[in-house]
Amino acid sequence: MSTVKSSYVVEADRLLSSHPRELWTYRELFLLLIKRDTVASYKQTVLGPLWFFVQPFLASLVFLVVFSQIARLPTTDLPPLVFYMSGIIVWNFFSNCVSQVACTFLTNGAIFRKIYFPRLIMPLSHISMNLLNFLPQLLVLFAVVAFYDLSGRDIELSARLIALPVILGLMALLALGLGCLIAAATVKYRDLTMIVGYLVNLWMYGSLVIYPRAVVPQNLQWLLTLNPMASFVECYRSSLFGAEHAQVQPFIIAAVITVILAIAGVFCFTSAEGTFTDSI
Repeated sequence: MSTVKSSYVVEADRLLSSHPRELWTYRELFLLLIKRDTVASYKQTVLGPLWFFVQPFLASLVFLVVFSQIARLPTTDLPPLVFYMSGIIVWNFFSNCVSQVACTFLTNGAIFRKIYFPRLIMPLSHISMNLLNFLPQLLVLFAVVAFYDLSGRDIELSARLIALPVILGLMALLALGLGCLIAAATVKYRDLTMIVGYLVNLWMYGSLVIYPRAVVPQNLQWLLTLNPMASFVECYRSSLFGAEHAQVQPFIIAAVITVILAIAGVFCFTSAEGTFTDSI
């Protein structure tokens, strides 16, 4: 009895990954990848999932000493620990998304060569996994807020909390666009992955994570306007606590920049997915 072998031919110029119907067809693989990445992140670690909670808390304590006690930077009306922790957990979400999406072709090249599936599932699974990591950290932030409330320091959550999913969605979209652009470029320039983490860390210092907009000189405000993450972080804290009054115009500019980068990133990613095996 002869065995019939079937093959799947992927044309390099077809934007297969961008088709929502095909992505939906592979939804079970998408969920499997999220589970795989989550388990792999904390496999053979002593604390395991507790790192979800320990890492942002320890980083917040360092920021508390350096930027609040030594540098004396203001933190609006929020306690410094709450201000820094709220910024750190959302920045970790964004930076991890960018870094992991940027390495999509390099870290998954062996899988891509063996089987076909929409390559865009990989970046989307990374972003979804980091969102799942962000949620328990947000609960820890709320626990810290509750501790301050019990100790007599009243911190009220804002009614604008309903806008939080939109802000997180825009951050995820920005990370997807930038990560896909970098991933497409790494097909020819592998050394880009070596500087992505470094540049993202530098980016944090210009994104209102450790200080409010009010301390930035007026002649440098335009830099914050061109930085979409500055507006998103400001809107994020505003949605949580109402401590910062996010400006509408910078937010609109940030949203427009995000959409443009997302479209460009996905286009470049899907253009590179058919030919990356020739270079990597």
